[in-house]
Amino acid sequence: MLRKRNYLVLILNLLVSFIVLGQTQFKQLSKAEKVADFNYLYQELEQSYPYFGINKRAHNTDWLSNKRDYLKKIKKTKNDKEFFKVFSGIMNDLNNGHTDAYPTLIYNYFYKGAKQAVAHDSIFKNYVRELEKTDSIRSKYWKEINLELFFPERKNKETNINETKTEISENVEVNFIDSLSTAIIHIKSFGYEYVEKDADTLKYLFDKAHNYKNLIIDIQGNDGGSDEYWMQNMIPHLINDTISAPVFYGFKNSDMLKKFKPFYFKNTIAYQEIGLPNMPKELKDGSYLFRKDDMVIPPSNKKKYTGNVYLLVDHEVFSSSEALAYFCKATNFATVVGEKTSGDGVGTDPLLLTLPNSGIVIRFTGEMGLNPDGSANDETKTVPDLIIKASNKKERRKKLINHIK
Repeated sequence: MLRKRNYLVLILNLLVSFIVLGQTQFKQLSKAEKVADFNYLYQELEQSYPYFGINKRAHNTDWLSNKRDYLKKIKKTKNDKEFFKVFSGIMNDLNNGHTDAYPTLIYNYFYKGAKQAVAHDSIFKNYVRELEKTDSIRSKYWKEINLELFFPERKNKETNINETKTEISENVEVNFIDSLSTAIIHIKSFGYEYVEKDADTLKYLFDKAHNYKNLIIDIQGNDGGSDEYWMQNMIPHLINDTISAPVFYGFKNSDMLKKFKPFYFKNTIAYQEIGLPNMPKELKDGSYLFRKDDMVIPPSNKKKYTGNVYLLVDHEVFSSSEALAYFCKATNFATVVGEKTSGDGVGTDPLLLTLPNSGIVIRFTGEMGLNPDGSANDETKTVPDLIIKASNKKERRKKLINHIK
């Protein structure tokens, strides 16, 4: 009897603890906490973010000068929901696809990915530590608010859309047109989950493509994922000798860059050593350091594809798919055709920043990758060697096929 009574007391204590924890967890942020989070964000971006100048030129937005207006909006928010709406607008004003609160909205995906990446590179321990400054419960709270604000139709249907439904059916599509001796390989995503999954399929398809005079690699609509996808699974099957492209970055001398990218600070080079003609003017102001890397891809066999390679792109090509477009332009490996890309494909993984009071985790680009002519890849993107105007992807591909004829 006494044992049962003790169990009841224990259960009641646990229930009280859960209630108290729940109340603490969802306690609304105070005005001071919201202001402190914004000031923390502002300070870190001011010291580390490379694209303020590009944002002024491309979008007429002087983000740093808007600080007073942003603070006014934040102070007027009455609850967390209003705060997140204003905060999202402030982040959107940066106009960069790698700068957002995405690590909050799909926290488990980022956390799992960072933990797995540690096995390959210990530098990712810093990503894990930054994510562990918050947790999945707090992130879920902000995720639900995000759904209520921007996707109300999903609120009660599928709250894990971005986390669980990552797989795209038939990621690789192929068409061999014998009459034109043309092979078309369409890859929808370079997602991390496809690097190993698609490896054997791509090897088979590229080996078969060696028998065709023309090869169209269609990455229209591909918004990136992992550089490893194309560096391991695509290019090596088409070359018989190592191919490389120089890559130049400009980055700020900040503590945050030193934390997440310590290797950037080894063997830095001076602005004058780069010698590219169209570098953005802000790179000359003395606040940037520079680094040169080489993107090196060895062959997987001794058989080289000797036909014509076309990389078909559109305005949705971004991040790691943009990196492939950059590589093709820099090395002349393929003729890039289609329309101007979305850019921001020259660089490494974005930095992470956890705001101390809200627990919101943001990511942002930490370097300015340069095109072969010195222009910022995020600003001028990749301009195709052959521009094809079309109203949709199918029409653009059809026009390319007609051009080949």
